[in-house]
Amino acid sequence: MHTWWTEHFNLLIESKLNKKDLDKVITSENICLRDGSYEFIKTLHTNNIPLIIMSSNGLGGDTISMFLEKEKRLYNNIHIISNTYIWDKDGFAIDIKKTIIHVANKDETSIKDYPVFNKIKARKNVILIEDSLTDVDMVKGFDYDNIIKIGFINDNIEKHLDSYKKTFDVVILNDSDMSYINQLLDYIINNKKVK
Repeated sequence: MHTWWTEHFNLLIESKLNKKDLDKVITSENICLRDGSYEFIKTLHTNNIPLIIMSSNGLGGDTISMFLEKEKRLYNNIHIISNTYIWDKDGFAIDIKKTIIHVANKDETSIKDYPVFNKIKARKNVILIEDSLTDVDMVKGFDYDNIIKIGFINDNIEKHLDSYKKTFDVVILNDSDMSYINQLLDYIINNKKVK
């Protein structure tokens, strides 16, 4: 997996990936958050709850931070753990920062070198939201007391539903919105009943 991702990044660097390319991606109409995501982000920010976005996306974490900044949602409680390019003075990618994050290492081993690790390691309650069965390993290595695992299943629902039900506490189907998660947060924070 590491070799595959390294080659992927090297190809993008060789093709002269520029920050302007990322600008085009984040301003395109193809990128949007699930309905209710802004409410979710605001609730976490208002209540000083860390939001860790752990991503192995091929364009790197800069796209995530640039998008959130464009949407005026890049709050100080948001921490992005992702592959990050090193850029030259003209905005061209010249290298990728190590450690390379991929689906097989999206867990405590990837996050321990980031400053946020010391901020969150004492927190004992986790809501883990993911859209892949392997993403459940993101909490591996963390010393938590309580966890709620929420899985979004968008494709091949009949094929994967049983596995999702065994892995997650809550399964949300059909590319649905964040309304259940927002209600859950409201219950946890304000003791309001989840519908």
